[in-house]
Amino acid sequence: MLNYLDFETSDDGEGITTFDAMAYATAERWPALRAEVEQVLEWCSAQFGQPGSLEHDHPWDLDLQLQSKSGHALAVHWDAQQRRLVAPDAALCEAVQLSLTISGNESFALSLESRFLGDDA
Repeated sequence: MLNYLDFETSDDGEGITTFDAMAYATAERWPALRAEVEQVLEWCSAQFGQPGSLEHDHPWDLDLQLQSKSGHALAVHWDAQQRRLVAPDAALCEAVQLSLTISGNESFALSLESRFLGDDA
């Protein structure tokens, strides 16, 4: 069950599905948001390997962006080997806004939808 990430789904008509989510969290809620993002990305990595360019036949890829409450960009990335979200300055901010885009092939998209977006997720 996802509490912070509310994905919007789009299909490019060529077999690639994109899942976009934005989440806002205060400093107190940042650890919970971070854990939820890690849960999703850990599952993606465990099921489909490390993210990579879809043009080079990787089954999935991602884009992460993080901003402070005042709109300043913060460093953030998914460490696929350690399977953790790295955002060193997020805990120092009053609040943050995270944007997560996950794209994948048909098999990946169906699995992600079933795991996190279905009625039983």
